[in-house]
Amino acid sequence: MNLKVCFCDFLQLFELFCNMQFLYPSFLFALGLIAIPILIHLFNFRRYKKVVFSDIRFLKQLTEQTKKQQKIKEWLILLCRVLLISFLVLAFAQPYIPSQENKVPLSKTGISIYLDNSFSMNALASEGALLDQAKIKAEALVNAFPNQQVFQFLNNDFEGKYMRQLNKSEVLTAIQATQPSAAHRSLTAIFNRQKALIEQVGMEQGELYWISDFQKNMEPSPVVQSENLKVHLLPLAATQNQNVWIDTAFFASPLLKIGSQNKLQVVIKNESDNDFENQPLVLKIDGVQKAIQNVSCKAKQKVNTTVFFSLTDYNWHALSLSITDYPIVFDDVYYLAAKAQQSLPVMVLNDNYTNPAFERVFDLDSFYSFTNMALQQIDFAKLNQQALLILNEPTYLSTGLTDELHKYIQNGGVVLFIPPAKPTDAASLQQFLIKAGVGMQTYVSSNIQVGEIEPKDPLFAQVFSSIPNFSNLPSVSGYWQLSPLSAQYRTILSLKNQEAFLVRTKWQKGSLYAFSSPLQPEINTLVKHPLFVPIMLNLPLQRNRPLQGSFLLGEKTSFQIPLVQSEKLLSIEKGKESHLIEVQSKDGSLFGSLNGQIQEAGVFDVKSGEVGLAKLAFNYSRAESSQGFLNPDDLLASIPASKVADDLAVFSEQLRLAETGSQYWKWALALALLFLLAEFALLAWWK
Repeated sequence: MNLKVCFCDFLQLFELFCNMQFLYPSFLFALGLIAIPILIHLFNFRRYKKVVFSDIRFLKQLTEQTKKQQKIKEWLILLCRVLLISFLVLAFAQPYIPSQENKVPLSKTGISIYLDNSFSMNALASEGALLDQAKIKAEALVNAFPNQQVFQFLNNDFEGKYMRQLNKSEVLTAIQATQPSAAHRSLTAIFNRQKALIEQVGMEQGELYWISDFQKNMEPSPVVQSENLKVHLLPLAATQNQNVWIDTAFFASPLLKIGSQNKLQVVIKNESDNDFENQPLVLKIDGVQKAIQNVSCKAKQKVNTTVFFSLTDYNWHALSLSITDYPIVFDDVYYLAAKAQQSLPVMVLNDNYTNPAFERVFDLDSFYSFTNMALQQIDFAKLNQQALLILNEPTYLSTGLTDELHKYIQNGGVVLFIPPAKPTDAASLQQFLIKAGVGMQTYVSSNIQVGEIEPKDPLFAQVFSSIPNFSNLPSVSGYWQLSPLSAQYRTILSLKNQEAFLVRTKWQKGSLYAFSSPLQPEINTLVKHPLFVPIMLNLPLQRNRPLQGSFLLGEKTSFQIPLVQSEKLLSIEKGKESHLIEVQSKDGSLFGSLNGQIQEAGVFDVKSGEVGLAKLAFNYSRAESSQGFLNPDDLLASIPASKVADDLAVFSEQLRLAETGSQYWKWALALALLFLLAEFALLAWWK
């Protein structure tokens, strides 16, 4: 039984020896040095001196015994010297037995390192900013591999210059050159990028290392796993998860006017454990401070505040709102671009009847630009430039005009439909209304008064301070029965018999308002009633095309500006920074998109040559502002992945063992020292 056990142990040792590999096999050539002690042993001839004795019987026995001991001693010394040199060479060659889980050699393994450089990595840990700690870990990871190992590297910028293999020196340089970036990536995007890089260079296996704080917005699933790709996590955590930031800011009114107090709505969020109390919120216009007010926000809460500002001309202006917060500062400034509107265009499309009441109303305020146009002479190109289109009692609508009106509404336009008492083609009018969500049925000749008003409707914003009690509301002598065909249908004014008088329906981005009765004075007394003026003046303000003060930077950022000319190539400039952008004109606006050209938030000038057309404000995405983090244990299970040790020394050793298996150079060095000591002992004590 003991022989069987010894034989099995011998087979296991023999199998380990057969599987042994070397990190530096070139050192094995030094085994030839074994010949030196062998040659010394073979050619170490001694000359014996003759001594005459009278009787050598006892000396002969002693001499024979001494010679045998001397030979044993010499052979043992030779063995110690041979083993000393052998194990010393093996120690320099660094023998190891590869891990059973990773049989692919390092030369065929893609080592891909992802270093998170998003803004959240500016948070502080016990030893400094998270990004600095991430760089230290990344360098330790790289240094754990042999000098001849090649790497792949990426951060959130996904730069093309890293779409190749890097040697150790190059990847260490790339790590040190990494700076905070506004780019935000999901874990799925990171995995797919690393997978593509490894497949591109034809590696058999990939080891993916992710160094990040792993915010919740990184979307941990679904990450498609592969048998040939293994993910290793190096999570980092800030000691203080706190941040206060300006989440968004927008203009309260879709129209900005000069000489009046324009409102800017600001949302501030506080995710720290401490209250944000009486801190200054500063508004600058074109770099000059114009307003400052103290704001407070409770811990884990958000607050809405209003900042008032005025504009003195019709030029474009750069606005910036700022607070002071540390250490995450990228979201403490919010940029906007503003321009006061010079006029609000209103067009009335007349058929057989031109109502002078419209012109009288819009002439009350020079802010409105009023145009009367015959229905038969309409210029379709001018439709999208109007804030309000009034269809004044059309007796017939052509298919082409109907389609253009539908497009106008869908793109955010406002149409007021005033029906005729006797249409020549009621079906064409019904076709226009039905698609927008309003049904027009039967014309009823009846004298009836308006009975109810919906004062909370946006059309009556800032008109009524309380629900009015009119004793003499408008009356009609005839009306069309209107019916809802859309969930967005609302009755704003109704007759006393509960039939609709003025309705609104929303359709995509725009709105359709429809009276049920003609506005001719002999049929409808509304044009002589005080309600007529606020209704008409507020209708153009309902157009769903507010001035978009800013756009968020990202991998693909779209923007639009009012159509000023139909150039196809414009430049976007800020200081010495300049980018050529291709734009398209559509529905009264110029549309363009950025593909990551702009990296820094701010207000940029849009130019055609040297002529300034507009300003565009770009802000960093607030996705990195929230300091919520994924639980490492949950993340390990959901991907799945393995976690790398936090301690850098253990971390390096674990990586080395994971890639090279069990190493035996220390054992070889210890044995070499052991045989050196054995040689000294033989020489000193064996006389």
